Amino acid sequence: MHKAAFSIEVGQTPMLPSVCAKTGVPTDGVIRQIFAQVPGWSLLLIFWGIIPFLIAAGFARRKVTVDLPISEQVRRRIHMVDLGSAVGLVVGIGLFAAAAAIGAVELAAGAGVVVLVTLIGGSIARRVVWVSGRLDGDVLWLYGVHPNFARQAGRFARPDLAMRATTDRSGAAILVVGLIAVIAFLLLALLPSR
Repeated sequence: MHKAAFSIEVGQTPMLPSVCAKTGVPTDGVIRQIFAQVPGWSLLLIFWGIIPFLIAAGFARRKVTVDLPISEQVRRRIHMVDLGSAVGLVVGIGLFAAAAAIGAVELAAGAGVVVLVTLIGGSIARRVVWVSGRLDGDVLWLYGVHPNFARQAGRFARPDLAMRATTDRSGAAILVVGLIAVIAFLLLALLPSR
């Protein structure tokens, strides 16, 4: 898997090569994509509820919009993945509504499985057919790009980005939240019940 890094200035579009980010073929097409960075500390607010977390993450989030080069072939693949995901969700929600109407618990469980498989499968398929990215300060890291795109993108990148490694802090934040949750669970489990 190749990656490419771009310097991002707020309100400015980075210089991108005119080849498809996924296939590396020359293209004039673009797709608008939003990349966001949510501070790791906002994950700790989950313990106070989902609403405080969403409010803090919404206000503290930094986002940029980038027009990435895309070929028509990849655009069709993305459209098919999105269409398949939408159909799966509609079927799952329809099954759930039917189960609620007739009171069938097994059908409701099956509907939940359909929705869950659709969400997970759609997310994985989207990462396979298109590139993913992460905003890290003033640098946009793109993952899963074609080697030709990565090579040409290197010409547009700042010289110091070639030596800079991505610092993915989201994994560390998730580990901290998970560790706190495990400690809280163990404390509750070890407390004598009255």
